[in-house]
Amino acid sequence: MDNQKSDIIYFFLIIFIILALPFGISAYDRHVWDKRTPKDAKIFDLTGNTHKGWVLGSIDAVDVLTGSLGLKKFNPPVIKVQKGDLVVLKLTSSDVVHGFSLKDFGVFINDGIQPGRPRTVSFIANKEGRFTFSCNAICGSYHENMTGTIIVTA
Repeated sequence: MDNQKSDIIYFFLIIFIILALPFGISAYDRHVWDKRTPKDAKIFDLTGNTHKGWVLGSIDAVDVLTGSLGLKKFNPPVIKVQKGDLVVLKLTSSDVVHGFSLKDFGVFINDGIQPGRPRTVSFIANKEGRFTFSCNAICGSYHENMTGTIIVTA
């Protein structure tokens, strides 16, 4: 009887650890991210997806797994900042390896943004105007959708 009780306790302990681990990792990532990012930075999350292009924010895993992203209307993201702002882009991929290019500010990721491995880039928005960013790695048949705009105003 004691063996059954200990087996049940160990079983639930293992299940608890498996379920709690992703939450712990996420909390740790947020903690580390907050320490590395300057308080006055303008932070934007961008997620690359072969079908949707760059998406402001994140894409839920359930959308990727169920294919519910489909071919919905494509809306390239627009990021608005002020001249002089420190801009930090947290780039992730929801499906395949993507690249990133914002040539007007000298920002390039040529070695890839791997799914599940966020990359950050930062720059000072030191000139006004409308600037295009894009994926610089051929990532699929909808690669031309991998664009977005940063608008810097005075």
